[in-house]
Amino acid sequence: MKFPGSKLLHHWDLSTQRPPALDDLFRSSQGAGLTGFIELKFPQSVGMIFYYLGGEVNALYREGAIAHNGQAALDRLRAETAPSEGSISIFELPLDVAHLLRGITNRQRVKEPVSTQTELADLLGRLEEQKHTGTLEILCPDGSAMMLIVSGRVSNTYWESAGGLTFEKGEAMDKVERAVEKKGADVQAFLSDFSRDVWKARHEVQDGVRSRLDRREEQAPAAEQLAAEEMLLRQQALDELFLELPSVTQAFLFDLLTLQILARKGGKGTAVLRVGLLAERLPGLSAYLRDLVSAEDGDDVELFEMTTGRLALVVAFVPLTQEGLAVVAERAQPTALIGATMMRTVRTYSARVASRLGVA
Repeated sequence: MKFPGSKLLHHWDLSTQRPPALDDLFRSSQGAGLTGFIELKFPQSVGMIFYYLGGEVNALYREGAIAHNGQAALDRLRAETAPSEGSISIFELPLDVAHLLRGITNRQRVKEPVSTQTELADLLGRLEEQKHTGTLEILCPDGSAMMLIVSGRVSNTYWESAGGLTFEKGEAMDKVERAVEKKGADVQAFLSDFSRDVWKARHEVQDGVRSRLDRREEQAPAAEQLAAEEMLLRQQALDELFLELPSVTQAFLFDLLTLQILARKGGKGTAVLRVGLLAERLPGLSAYLRDLVSAEDGDDVELFEMTTGRLALVVAFVPLTQEGLAVVAERAQPTALIGATMMRTVRTYSARVASRLGVA
């Protein structure tokens, strides 16, 4: 599996260079808050460790015909001693790629041909109808691409040429379309699903989920405990938001990838019922607007607002967790005040999540 969009940070050719001890290398990657992976290629074995904001979220290890993943792979990699041949490389990944990769499952080769722009467009059209969330990989002689798909829409595309040049967004899509059109090109496509349950479960491998200020040697919490901690942080953010904004009738945090509402706090009275249907549409609208702005000029949305005669609907984005914070409020308070308060809440919430993940 290739990772278009990755950036090579360090490389050691073991025949001419001696890297740091592997355990030191792993610790320094955690300490630096790496989002990416370490690739180890030895004569008798190969391995990879994936990092998300400094936490080890998955590992792969293969020795001959025997393959391991997860904690078993991590244990074997930690027991390795770098030989005098082979290579070690450290790559950084874009945060949106790494976030999706944490939850990727069911990777399968696409059976339909994808050897023309029309066939590629037809495939993307079917994925849009299916509201697919996951990745689509395109491999061909000129290079490789990874498309990030959220609820059927292509949210971003990365292209890496055969010579190692990387492109993103519209420029990357242009490269993909030209590459698949080349006569006689051997084009392969692989489709993967995104599962939030898998995304959460991959905390289990981590050794550095806790704050780096805490050096206790206890085992990393189970995925269920981590999920409970995430929910407490979300609820804390919503509680604090309600205290600062008395005009709010409803507030919730939702996942930008699955559009699932993760935590909600509602006001009292019938106001919640009156705006319920409108509020339920906010996650989909937010993801659409974010993707639209990104596709048009490569920019990122921090916050957007809509107002009616009596309501204000404001959404702020949380890049660290790929979540959105939405509020529905009465027009008693100025939207500028609501927006400023929400941005403070996003910063506070992000800082707490970063501290739990051990990110400076």
